[in-house]
Amino acid sequence: DLVDATREAVRNAVTHGGQRARIFAEVSEDQSIVVYVRDTGPGFDADAVAAERRGVRDAIVSRMTAAGGSATIDSSPTGTEVSLRLPQPPSASP
Repeated sequence: DLVDATREAVRNAVTHGGQRARIFAEVSEDQSIVVYVRDTGPGFDADAVAAERRGVRDAIVSRMTAAGGSATIDSSPTGTEVSLRLPQPPSASP
């Protein structure tokens, strides 16, 4: 779920992310809950991560997909941003 995926993104930022990490959450215009985890580390190429290293794939991306949301990872030599989006479920009719 969103909380567990956020925890894993924060754990990665602290472990690999350099000296500064930021966490920001908001409710977007479409009422989705969006969490951003940003760090200032050296970045990484997500496509180059070996298949047996499943942390990002399982603990973040797959977890968000299973919850009906999405995860986006943007990384460069100056840092990484993980964006987690979870749409709000439809309101129950009265």
